[in-house]
Amino acid sequence: MSETQQERAAHFLEALASLPLHRPSGEPSRDQPIALLWAISRAVERADRLTSWEKAKTDLRAMFTEYGQADSTPAPAKAFQELGQLPFWDFLDATDEGKSPQGGLESSLYEHLATDKELCRNAVKLLHDKYFPDYRHELLLLEAGLPDETFDGFGHPPHVCIGDGFKRRRTLARAKVHRQTMAGICGTAATGAESIVVSGGYTDDEDYGDEIIYTGQGGRDETTKQHYKDQELTLGNAALVTSFATGKPVRVIRGSGGDRQHSPATGLRYDGLYRVEEYWSQRGKSNFLVWRYRLRSIERFDKQAATNIARSAPSGNAAPGRKETSTQRIIRSTKVADYVKKIHDFTCQVCGLRIETPTGAYAEAAHIKPLGKPHNGPDEIDNVLCLCPNHHTAFDFGMLVISDDRTVTQRGSTPHTYRLREISGHTIKTQYLAYHRNHHEQ
Repeated sequence: MSETQQERAAHFLEALASLPLHRPSGEPSRDQPIALLWAISRAVERADRLTSWEKAKTDLRAMFTEYGQADSTPAPAKAFQELGQLPFWDFLDATDEGKSPQGGLESSLYEHLATDKELCRNAVKLLHDKYFPDYRHELLLLEAGLPDETFDGFGHPPHVCIGDGFKRRRTLARAKVHRQTMAGICGTAATGAESIVVSGGYTDDEDYGDEIIYTGQGGRDETTKQHYKDQELTLGNAALVTSFATGKPVRVIRGSGGDRQHSPATGLRYDGLYRVEEYWSQRGKSNFLVWRYRLRSIERFDKQAATNIARSAPSGNAAPGRKETSTQRIIRSTKVADYVKKIHDFTCQVCGLRIETPTGAYAEAAHIKPLGKPHNGPDEIDNVLCLCPNHHTAFDFGMLVISDDRTVTQRGSTPHTYRLREISGHTIKTQYLAYHRNHHEQ
């Protein structure tokens, strides 16, 4: 009489709890548990039940590197073969010279696991409790392909904590922290960037811990690591621009190849959520055009505040500080912004629009040379424009540039030119306009 599904599940869990191989220390070996964790993930994802060693070895070797015991020599090929001694594992030795042996879960058990996520979770919990007590149970669930189905890819991944370390990019991808196993940016222009890896791959990168000046992807020979052409505002680079526009947070992962002060000694580490606060293009150290992004930590921020308030035309603040707010913005002198808007009667210096609201006129103060690293522009009236919301956004995106003769050029599908409106009592420094143009070189 064939066994029921309930009996098969019970026998499988009993077998997992008493795998035969032990190390000289008397503790259970992890070789077979790792191979079984891989096999469970194959069932969960409906991958081929029987897999040749030639196809399985890349994943298994990566898993043995990630989860193997430090004081033992990994033996994934041996574990793959020795599982054939268990009643729930099918092993087909190679019959022809040059062919690879095949292995996988017995067909009825494979089908049971593929349709019963609760059994899969119970199996992973048992493996964790007996063989992987130094790993969090949640990370093994992710390795087995059992993530939280409600996760849309943005924000903190379920079951992953800030500071979690990963030895390989593959494991990082399985945990949904960074789904790309090669590229440094994960995301699309349509949805924004989910995550980036900071690992010292670009000489232009700057890591200040809470702030990162990140260089976009592309234009580099992956063999020599040297740039040979300009970067383009496509793929991951465009995704980070979308993140800037929408304000969606981006996960930051640091690799051991990055700045020593802020990077892990080995492997990779999840360092939490950052916000893209600005982006621009410039000539990099290789003299090719690169796209750069300033990201700032949402979890950790500088609480130091500095303001300089004057009575009439305010002097502002040459080195603005920061304070904790819900949007994590640099402290801007309210006196400076109010002065510039009032002296222009809340009228846009580009298009002349004055917006009336039920509570009075509305305009926005735009800094020409951005505040904060790496620009460190001053929060002073000669570095501020009075703009309508549309032209403020276009200016911040580099789609609006101002020449030294005060000609305003609006870029885009329908280019337009204006003349910057200037009045007595508010003089703009030409050096800041030049910085903005270079900052957004196209």
